[in-house]
Amino acid sequence: MQTTEKKRRASNQPPVKRLILPSAIYLIIMTQIPFLITIYFSFQDWNLMRPDKGIVFNGLANFKKILTSSSFYQVFGNTVALTVAVLIICFLLGFAFALLMNRHFWGKGIVRTIFITPFFVMPTVSAIVWKTLMYNPNFGMSSYFAHVFGKAPIDWLSAHPLFSIILIVSWMWTPFFMLILLAGLQSLPDELIEAAQLDGANKIGQFIHVTIPHLFRYIEVVLLLGLMFILQVFGEIYVTTAGGPGYASTNLSFLVYRIGFQNWDIGEASAVGVLTVILTIIMMMFMFKLLSRMFREEQS
Repeated sequence: MQTTEKKRRASNQPPVKRLILPSAIYLIIMTQIPFLITIYFSFQDWNLMRPDKGIVFNGLANFKKILTSSSFYQVFGNTVALTVAVLIICFLLGFAFALLMNRHFWGKGIVRTIFITPFFVMPTVSAIVWKTLMYNPNFGMSSYFAHVFGKAPIDWLSAHPLFSIILIVSWMWTPFFMLILLAGLQSLPDELIEAAQLDGANKIGQFIHVTIPHLFRYIEVVLLLGLMFILQVFGEIYVTTAGGPGYASTNLSFLVYRIGFQNWDIGEASAVGVLTVILTIIMMMFMFKLLSRMFREEQS
């Protein structure tokens, strides 16, 4: 009798595995097969400018060449500096704007739309706007304010290329941080605030002991997503500095382009791509463990 009942319940269950299977197959084909091909080419000596050499297996030579190059470590430092700086700026500004948007005031909808707009502008368009309207040493806004304060205009993209790109990327990604954190603030139950008030907590105490712990999951999500996307910044660098002067504003994503489509060395570019994936995974694991530890300490 029980066996019949179990069979009847099992027959009424939706075919979850069969429904998931097409999506899983599509995901594997679209993500893992290109990555496996990249790994294969990273062990090959293949330069498109030397078709006479063909494609030759050279083992770890591409990785050895990259890891013994001083420019790689400069590019790696640029990538870390760019990612960490943008994450900090976007988080602080996004949090401040989210707190502002969580309040009621006249014109809130218009202000929120203005804040969100940079996120929907394409990276290349944002880079052109900043390059011409802000950073241009002849007619940009920076030149105007330099003349107002009696200073000589600065060619920001030549003098401070990495800092200039950090400002552009931060301007674009701050709205994303604001939206995620605002969603967290708006999901905070009023009962928790009222309970904290009954316990005698002031505004600062409510913010530290109620609001921040409630937002930990949202902070974790926004930092991990931001890390993934900011590590892949390319268009802003391509349009503004082309990675220069030298390697001063080149990150790992742009280094793949320089090696693959300027030197036409597919094997070495694939090796940089594989190293980029490994470093990305390491950084994500480090941040995930750091945030998980903070979350556990706060809960205890």
